[in-house]
Amino acid sequence: MAVILEKPELRIYEIRKRQHHKMVVILLLLSLIVAAVLIGGIYYTINNKKYTSYEVLHSYQKKDTGSARYYAYGSGYIRMSRDGIMAVDKSGNQIWNDTYQMKDPQMDIKGDYVCVSDRGSKLLQIYGPKGEESSVQTDYPIIKSVIASQGVTAVLLSGEGEDYIRYYSKEGKRIINRRTVEKDDGFPLDISISADGTKLVTSYVNFIKGEMSDKITFLNFNNLGKNYIDNIVGASNFGQTLVPDVEFINNNTVCAFGDDKFRVYSIDKTPELLFKNALKSQIKNVFYNENYIGFVLRDNESSTDNQIVIYNLKGKVIFDKKTDFDYSSISLNGEELLLTSSRDWLIYKLNGKVRMSCHFDNEIANILPAPGRNRFIMINDQTIDEVKLK
Repeated sequence: MAVILEKPELRIYEIRKRQHHKMVVILLLLSLIVAAVLIGGIYYTINNKKYTSYEVLHSYQKKDTGSARYYAYGSGYIRMSRDGIMAVDKSGNQIWNDTYQMKDPQMDIKGDYVCVSDRGSKLLQIYGPKGEESSVQTDYPIIKSVIASQGVTAVLLSGEGEDYIRYYSKEGKRIINRRTVEKDDGFPLDISISADGTKLVTSYVNFIKGEMSDKITFLNFNNLGKNYIDNIVGASNFGQTLVPDVEFINNNTVCAFGDDKFRVYSIDKTPELLFKNALKSQIKNVFYNENYIGFVLRDNESSTDNQIVIYNLKGKVIFDKKTDFDYSSISLNGEELLLTSSRDWLIYKLNGKVRMSCHFDNEIANILPAPGRNRFIMINDQTIDEVKLK
């Protein structure tokens, strides 16, 4: 039999129902707030934890001489020397290898593709995910080679009174040839290619009436560039500042590093100056990734201290610290700054906090970032170890 509520009882029921619903909502919100605080606390603790040691996850016997150099590649690394190259995965298994003979090998990596060239000689090697794609004998000595993410390679060549920039497909076919004359265009210092292979930046120095002048030139080889003479879509004059290093730090951002100043350009189609800055101290080292640009500057008041300054791509200083750490390598790994020496390892977060500080009992040749949180590849005299911070 149904229960019929009188009007006063019905009102009391509705009030209690609303109060119960309100209490449920409040408890739910409190639960969400507590969960968010806990998650935030865990995230803060993890991200601000300071490490002082590491554990070895895997160890492999090192089989090369001390002249080999190591570079991060995919989930593993590349070992390069004067007589060959080898790519290795994170488990220590060989992906591919090749032999050659070079006096002064230089390498560039972009994604799965790698180029190795013999500086001052004429041999260029192009490699892809499965190994050698092509071997090219150039007709002039190589100054520098740079590779795009699909294997297109730009090579700067030195001739007699003239120089050349050549593009090769990954198969080794010449697809672009650009000639410059030293008495008119100057002497080449550096080149860099965009990740998609369609854009190139060059630095040339000229001497006019005894005065030095450095010019940065931007070239575009896609459909837009066809509308410009010699595909030149823009240029920038640095005057008497020498610019030995120009870099695409991502597909549409170029940094030009001078002796005492630097400039950052956006070049989606044509170049646009994003910001520029003059440096008060001498540049000791330059380092960067796709989001940040860093400098090690000599401290004018100290023979042992250096100033490390890092900018974002809007020109804002996000890291500025003086250090006496005697590093042998310095690099950016995401949002962290890595410094290593043969006996010490130091990692800063870009907020200035120390994330890792460790002293080695034995000498370490190099440390490379590896996929996975807090994982690295450590290279010493005897072994190559995959390690994790602890």
